[in-house]
Amino acid sequence: MKNKIYNISHICFLMLISCFLLGSCMSDTINLDPDKIQEEELDKDNLWGSYLTTMQRRVVPEDVNLFQRSEDLFGNMYSGYFAGTQNWGGGANGTTYAISDEWKDAPFKSAFVEFLSSWNILRQKVDSTSVLFAVGEIVKVEAMHKATDMYGPLPYLKFGLTNPVPYDSQQAIYESFFKELDHAIDILVKFDQANPSSKALVKFDLIFNSNIPNWIRFANSLKLRLAMRISAVYEDAQKIAEAAVAHPYGVIESNDNNPTMQSNSNLSFTYHNPIHSISSAEGYEEDVMGATMDAYLNGFEDPRRAVFFALSSNGNYRGLRNGHKNGDVFKGDEGLSKPNIQQGTPYIWMTAAEVFFLRAEGALKQWDMKGTPEALYKSGIRASFEQHGVKNVENYLVSTKVPARYPGFKTSPSAPVPSDITVVWNTNSTKKQLEQIITQKWIAMYPLGQEAWSEFRRTGYPKIYEIVNNESGGVISTSIQIRRVPFPYSEYLGNKDEVEKAIKLLNGPDTGATRLWWDLADK
Repeated sequence: MKNKIYNISHICFLMLISCFLLGSCMSDTINLDPDKIQEEELDKDNLWGSYLTTMQRRVVPEDVNLFQRSEDLFGNMYSGYFAGTQNWGGGANGTTYAISDEWKDAPFKSAFVEFLSSWNILRQKVDSTSVLFAVGEIVKVEAMHKATDMYGPLPYLKFGLTNPVPYDSQQAIYESFFKELDHAIDILVKFDQANPSSKALVKFDLIFNSNIPNWIRFANSLKLRLAMRISAVYEDAQKIAEAAVAHPYGVIESNDNNPTMQSNSNLSFTYHNPIHSISSAEGYEEDVMGATMDAYLNGFEDPRRAVFFALSSNGNYRGLRNGHKNGDVFKGDEGLSKPNIQQGTPYIWMTAAEVFFLRAEGALKQWDMKGTPEALYKSGIRASFEQHGVKNVENYLVSTKVPARYPGFKTSPSAPVPSDITVVWNTNSTKKQLEQIITQKWIAMYPLGQEAWSEFRRTGYPKIYEIVNNESGGVISTSIQIRRVPFPYSEYLGNKDEVEKAIKLLNGPDTGATRLWWDLADK
């Protein structure tokens, strides 16, 4: 199949044309009082609400090939969740740190072509004080923070407004995220207080079925996630995080509040989880349990492993080291555990467990997170067990078991015990406490590999096994591991001048070895 080349100049030319065809890019009712929601405004939202549905469906690509190239073969591999059983590119591919031009382009296409094209229309035609616009902003931040945490600088702030589009620094992008979330929260709080029983978005909202308080809690939780991400480099991170937790609507504390993509019969929507197609015998059979997951789940004797993965033909949970040039020799091997993800398994954008662990880390930093590090850590584990219907959490919380040695599998080499941390709270070492928090968050976030990879880069935890074959030609350190995805090849073709400026914002070469703004070498 011939691949189309998408660059930001081409995309934005189409966006500007659509802006002209659709009419003014600015709403005529921009100054409406958001406390006075008018029926005609809700009617307008009904006209354009389908674009919100499309945005929600594209936060995590439903197209199997796009999902695999934009998320699965990056975050799910680099986080240690999965290992690949294919020799893409003859062994020279992203799993071996030799990222092809096509793979570099995929996350960019997912974010800018598939996702932002719908937002660009929505923002043109919907009043910026409307509930539809506000929810759209939250969904946009959820999608786009993944993109900037893969590449770094992006053409974000002026996307759809000018051509060519300049790249923005990660700091500028994150500051915009916080402003967008604050704007959305303000609009939604006023709307909810004025219309407490409203279901304004029920025809379009696949995530919360128009539950406005849940959208507010999710927005606050996103603020907390993003503030923690930049806490080592941004002075106001503590203030932002504390404000999110202290907000009257609060953050996600219950699994009932988890933003979830799933089938919705009322909207005649059937969700197909792309991981099932990639990993199952009915699909590609190219994802299996990662060796790092093997070591932690088996060492801890974690009862969630039966929820996360299927037993191998040997009656155990067995993973594979990542980055094999000849990964295809393991394809279909029943001695390896496959992800226990079915076609209709929901995809959760953020869990209550993750939020508790974020608060635990904040409390460890002496931030006001409405709880102690230990109490919030335990709440995170309890929330994860509850989410997956797993029992005996109290026994797990006092376990002194440690991660196991990876025994190897056929030609996949063995590896030593990755860490000596336990599940039971360490009362002596703040450093060990941080490792416990991040490791348990890593387990609880499964299978959100992109987020897990970002947190590994930020904190160094959990301790993830190195890849077996490094095909980067010495560019990327095997021990330090990959830090980012290089800028898209399509951007070098169609937006080269702006890409050259963006490289200066990186403070390093455009390679997978260059650290992002928030990824400090000295953890």
